[in-house]
Order: sequence, then C-alpha cells, then structure tokens
Amino acid sequence: MSEGLSIRRFIVREADWATERSTLSNIRRIVFIVEQGVPQEQEWDGQDEKASHFIALSEDDTPIGNARLLPDGQIGRMAVISEHRGKGVGRVLLEAAVEKARHLGLPRVYLHAQTHALTFYERSGFIPFGEEFEEAGIAHREMALNLTPLADKVQRRTAVETSLDIGVKQFDTREVSWSDYRQRIRIIRRSVLVGELGLPDDFVEDPTDTDAIHWIAEDEQSGQAIGSIRMSVDGTASRLAVLPEHRGKGIGTSLLELTVSKGTRFALPLVAADALAALEPLYLGAGFEPRGDRFSAYDLPHQHYVHAVNPPDLDEVPRRQMTGDRFDNEAVIYRLGDDKKLILLRSEDDFHNIIIEMCRQATHSIRIFSPVLEHKLFDDAVLRDICSALARRNKYTHIEVLLFDSHRVVKNGHALLEIARRLPSSIQIRIVHPELRQQNHEFVLADSTGVIYRHDYEIYDGYANFSDVADANRLGRQFSRAWDSSLADPYLRTLKI
Repeated sequence: MSEGLSIRRFIVREADWATERSTLSNIRRIVFIVEQGVPQEQEWDGQDEKASHFIALSEDDTPIGNARLLPDGQIGRMAVISEHRGKGVGRVLLEAAVEKARHLGLPRVYLHAQTHALTFYERSGFIPFGEEFEEAGIAHREMALNLTPLADKVQRRTAVETSLDIGVKQFDTREVSWSDYRQRIRIIRRSVLVGELGLPDDFVEDPTDTDAIHWIAEDEQSGQAIGSIRMSVDGTASRLAVLPEHRGKGIGTSLLELTVSKGTRFALPLVAADALAALEPLYLGAGFEPRGDRFSAYDLPHQHYVHAVNPPDLDEVPRRQMTGDRFDNEAVIYRLGDDKKLILLRSEDDFHNIIIEMCRQATHSIRIFSPVLEHKLFDDAVLRDICSALARRNKYTHIEVLLFDSHRVVKNGHALLEIARRLPSSIQIRIVHPELRQQNHEFVLADSTGVIYRHDYEIYDGYANFSDVADANRLGRQFSRAWDSSLADPYLRTLKI
C-alpha cells in the first residue's frame, strides 16, 4: 500500500450506489459539470448501476472525492473536491479501484486520463498508449495497467462466496471435549470413514483422541451431530467427516476454518492435513495448498495439504507494555475526542459500560469488529437505541459491523441485527472473509478517535481510549481491509415473518 497512511486525514471505502447515489452524484456534479463544464448527458452515462464505486471522506465524514470501476476494468469518474486536492485523496481512490479489480480477477485496468494528469497516473504504474483524443471537450489519453494476481488465491476465486454457502447455513459448529462427545463423534466416523471409505476400525477412535482438539457440526433443526474434525496440538488436522446427506452445504469448509483459527491462537506456523485427493476442491476452498506429490494410503490416493497461519499483526499493542487506569464509570466522565487517557478493561462490566458510553458520544460513525458479536456486550436495548438515533441523525452517519459467523446472531436474535434490518442504508452487518480471520481480537471504533480493544474475544482483557487518532487509524485500516473483501449474508438482511 501507499506510504504515509498513518497520517492521512481521510478514509476511502467502497460505496453502495443504491444507497449513496445522491452523495456520489453531488461530488461528480461539482467537479465535472460545474467546474469542468462536462455536459450532463455525458456525465450520466447509465453505467453507474453496474459499477463498483469508491468514496473518500474527510475526518468529519464530509464526502470529498469518488471514483468508479466498470466490470470491464475501466476506472473513471475520478473526482476530488478542489480544496482537498494535493493531499493524496486521488491516489488512494485509484489504489482502491485497482485493488477491487484485482480481487475480481481482472487481468488489467484502463482509464481515459486527462492529459494534464498523465504524470499522476504514471506514478501508479499506468502506461499511456494510442493517440490523444477529446472527451467532453477535454484532451485525454488512454492508459492501462496490467494486474498481477493476488498472492491470496482464495480472494481471487470468484466462486468462493457461493462455495462457502454462508447465507443459507443450517448448521452450527463448535469446539467440544472428547469425553463429552466421544460417542457422537464415533458414530460419524464409523459411518463415513469406516463404513463408506473402508478405512480400518482404528479410524473410529485411537489413543491420540484424548489429547486432541475436537469440533463438531450440528444440524440446526434436529440438533444431530452431522460432522466432526480433530486437530493435534502441533497443528495436524485429521478425521474430517461429514454425513452424506449433509454434504455440499459448507460444513467441511467451516470445520477446516476452525482448525486454522485455533492454529492462529496457538501461534502455529501452519495447519496441515493428509486427506483424500478427491477432497482437493474442499481444501483449496478453505485456503489450504497441496504440498508434494500424491501418495497412496489404505489403497486410496491422498495428498498432503498445508495452510500457512499468518503471524500476528505487527501493529498489535503488546499487553505487557501497557499501563493505564482501570475504568471507573462512576467517578470519571470521559469525553470522546478530548480525553487521551489509556483505560484498562478487565471485566465484562468494564467492556459493556464503556461500549455504551463511547457509542453514546459518537457523532458520525461506529465500527464494530467482533467475531461473534457477543450478546452479553452488544445485544443491549440501550446500545440499540444509541445506534438507531445515530443512524437516523443525517445521511452521512453510518454504523458498520463485521463478524465471522452470523448463525448465532440470526438464530437467537440480536438488537443490532434488528435495527440493521430496519435501517439498511445506515447500518450494515457483513461477514469477514475466511482468509482474514487470523486474529481473534475485537474492537469498536467511535468516530475517528475513540477505540475499545479486546485482545481476545473470549477473554475480558483490553483497553480503551476516548482520543487516540493514531490507534483509531491503525485499527480503521484493518477494518477497511476486512470490509472491502467481506461477504454479504442474505439472512442478515431478511426480516422474519
């Protein structure tokens, strides 16, 4: 990415044309129609509905620029309000459009550059070609940039969202103890591994089961165990089994993702598995890569697969170096944007109370990154009313929520889900892409300055600061990266009748 992101005084994010059409149109109207004299009939070319759009917002969430990407790879409508030019806004908008094209698997992007801006685009790697031509009475040159594929192959696959089947999941997955779930796991293994595949009886149970980590998948309606997997403490996944009638629904992928998530928490370099070669699409879909040649085991072709576990974010705040005051909700009044004091959070009440207080003071945005959107912290009538009031304040206020899995939120109901369904243009909940779930942290960002950070979403240990722009920017960049590749879930949008 570009240099100097830590001191940017603006953000760039993907925009939704359906809900932000007026804002995007106003920027283009000011820059192109009013300032540059482009005829309205040429500016509104009927292609916006099918394009990807990007918007730049200042620190106070004022729209200051936009761009769009057409399905064929053309980047255009690059516009920045005059008083915000020369600050890198156009460059970051261009980067966002290029990265989106790369995520979509496009081999190249191109654009029609005004001749005075050729140098600007050349600095980003675009090469001019062809003769100069006029467009809307302004001299242009065509420029193009060939795209190298993403290093993350999962994000390149256009079919990944369908293969994960996130929107229609009818099962739940969870870690279980071998002693409590031994019989259920044995039944699944005997049916699939021994009965169906003809593997030896010791695949039903062996001495390593006692020390291994186990997960099961359960059918939502019947509660029946329908799939299982285990992983040794050194990161070797094995005994993956899903009952035949439940295959093709994303269960195997979800179980494999759990092993990778646990490997991340154990700080393992990778998670590995020896699996049937016929299951290669499943393992590739979960981000695993084949290593070495295929081999035969139990008269069946097998392949060794590995999934590298990303190291912790280098921006992570070391817990042992943190010093601050314990949160005091009774005696101290904290002001968003003013109080720079580091506040240590060590209990459920600490987190709950400070989330309410900081969100109450937010004036334009709340962003929540939470693997499970824990009901104890976020399923709260007071927080619901705070978010609802902020979302209705004006057209520029917004609330964005990212979580790993919507199953429990949809199944059990949730205050934030309730208002997101009623105010979809201002409150959005999306699913983090599986390849960006390496960390188990949780954070809340209020406006561009307030931070609430939890090191591990299963442990009440973290900190907060009502005025820390640097940390808010750091986590904001993480949030934006996750949001740009996040997945829509139809269940989150649909109201139950």
